Amino acid sequence: MKVVGVLFSAVLMTVAFLSLNIETEKKGVLADKYKVIKVNGQILFQHSKSEMKSGDFFVSGTPLSFATQQSRAAVVSKVKGRFVISPSSKGQVKILPAANNVSSRAGALINLIDIKNHFSGDYLVIGAMELEIGEEAFPQNANNFFYLTYEYKGELIRKKLAANGNKLILNKEEIFKVDGEAIPVDKYEMTLFYREGKSSKTISTFSPVFPEESELKTEVQIILDEFSDKENSVQIEEVTAYLNEFYGKPQKDNLGVWLKQEFDLD
Repeated sequence: MKVVGVLFSAVLMTVAFLSLNIETEKKGVLADKYKVIKVNGQILFQHSKSEMKSGDFFVSGTPLSFATQQSRAAVVSKVKGRFVISPSSKGQVKILPAANNVSSRAGALINLIDIKNHFSGDYLVIGAMELEIGEEAFPQNANNFFYLTYEYKGELIRKKLAANGNKLILNKEEIFKVDGEAIPVDKYEMTLFYREGKSSKTISTFSPVFPEESELKTEVQIILDEFSDKENSVQIEEVTAYLNEFYGKPQKDNLGVWLKQEFDLD
């Protein structure tokens, strides 16, 4: 009986060892498999000659062709997290950890320094954004208001920005309209001014980014699916960091309203 017991124990240990190996191997395969969130520029899978797109899977070691040195892709792994794929100087593929710990401001912009710091670089706007502005420093009425300027087909366009009380409104349908006609929504460098009576004050120059919301929703859904086992706060942090890296700096309230509306995430 002792011999049988020893043999049975040995069998159990072998099964456990094999199960552990299989599970370890499975995790290793998953760790090297990434889902594509978004592609900037053009990236081709060398073997199939097909273009990489959102929703595709990429396995580490797969040969890729990059149209330019600026081409890159955001990818995510359930095991490892978010990464960015880009070309190296030697023609190889770099898979680097994506940016994290990006903060996005919420609440009122009280003074000139607040507004200057807020409207800088690439600035993400989802839908029609309302920003609370300090009324004492920047009242908004018929004689006092904010406006944007940008160049379109060699012409300087001036767009007065609407307000709802002390809230400044950024609406792409109004911003991208010239002589009453809609123009293509694109990324332009714009300058923000504040009109006070008969004089104007330059605030800052920045590049507002108005994404196609259906595409944005698909990309964010991929991130949320991969981080479905994480807390809401972690999911929001990952989405915020991704948007900052591939679109522009998000505004916390604007993003929060959109995430709640589209994904019931808060």
